[in-house]
Amino acid sequence: MIRKLFLLLAIITFSGCSDSNSDLLDKLQTAVEEEKMGENGYNLVDLESITDFEWDTLYFFQAGEDKRAISDAVGFKWEGSTVPQLNRRLLFVKDGQVVSFTDYNYMEFPLMVYGCNVDRWVYPRARTQFATFKYCDDGETIYPFIPVECAGNLSEMIETGCPKGEATAAL
Repeated sequence: MIRKLFLLLAIITFSGCSDSNSDLLDKLQTAVEEEKMGENGYNLVDLESITDFEWDTLYFFQAGEDKRAISDAVGFKWEGSTVPQLNRRLLFVKDGQVVSFTDYNYMEFPLMVYGCNVDRWVYPRARTQFATFKYCDDGETIYPFIPVECAGNLSEMIETGCPKGEATAAL
């Protein structure tokens, strides 16, 4: 009886945190797609202001990355799902535990996350501000997303942006 109760509690616990945070995705997409460019040519998205939970590290994962790859990256066992095909995942960790994550289909929301120097795909809370802007190339639109400290790495893309009249179909 105790085993069944323990199993039921485990299922409830894991099912409660197994879903992608759609509210966070909505806030992120709204912030990224806002066309309020600063003097540097990009929009500033402060993840601290759009997250309603405590976190100390953000991880980025691409389609197909499984439990093992995610566990290896975060340093503890991930019990969640593999990143679905055509999706990317932003996973937030606090004190060695996943506190939230959001998956997004990059064909619908073409957010292209870029690394920054030595902490590629791992972003400490100290880097909560990201530069983003609309970039068009060959009729396709993406939204580069990079820690503001490294926005200069994308200076050519920032300068090019999205010329008026350029098609804006997602990648």
